[in-house]
Amino acid sequence: MKNVMIFQDFVRGTYGKDWMQEELFDYFRAQIDNSLNMGWRAEDVVILTNLPFSYKNATIVKSKHECTYNKYFNKLLGIWELIYYGHIEEPFWFHDFDDWQVAPFKFPDFEGEVGGCKYINFTQWNTGSLFIKPNSLPFWQLCKDFIEANDSHPNLLQIGDENIFNLLYAQNYSQLQNFIVEISYDFNIGMTGFEDRLRRATSPKVVAFKPEEGTINKLQEHKLLPEELITIFREYKLI
Repeated sequence: MKNVMIFQDFVRGTYGKDWMQEELFDYFRAQIDNSLNMGWRAEDVVILTNLPFSYKNATIVKSKHECTYNKYFNKLLGIWELIYYGHIEEPFWFHDFDDWQVAPFKFPDFEGEVGGCKYINFTQWNTGSLFIKPNSLPFWQLCKDFIEANDSHPNLLQIGDENIFNLLYAQNYSQLQNFIVEISYDFNIGMTGFEDRLRRATSPKVVAFKPEEGTINKLQEHKLLPEELITIFREYKLI
């Protein structure tokens, strides 16, 4: 199993935060340090990016493809690229760089090719933490084709990757819908609908939050964060 993150910085002005490069690199370093603490080998931590980053022998894949009209869509393109070019030929955990592992785990057992969780009243897929098998390539190919075919559509300038993921899932692609299945909420506890998502979990493994946004106290009250992770946050001045 690989531990995968993707960030391609091409477009300023898309909704959401414009990250400064060194600020983003501190997140990457914190993620790698935490992954090593959780027992991952450095070479099994994979970051696909167009930025000049390296740290502790993590595997860095330089991106070949880009969405220049919405930076968030590069996550979907990046997953396609990793599988299509054979950079990863085994199941992998994909997660945003603000989704933090808080306990060791193995690749979960599930039918289908992509395992994920829902949020917003459990009606929409959340793409912040996904378990992906290489045979899911047709779904990511569909995402890529949609992104490239709609590069002049004004309504796509200010939405996120989850909108595309949910849109294509909801279409009448029955053979692809079967690729995506719901897995334990242990693997995706985020701050949107936090209490409900926490109630669905039994042994939390992944928590999604930005440390600097002041959610640490709530998470510590629920005893979700290892002290080693707090130490990492302090080291990189994320809290």
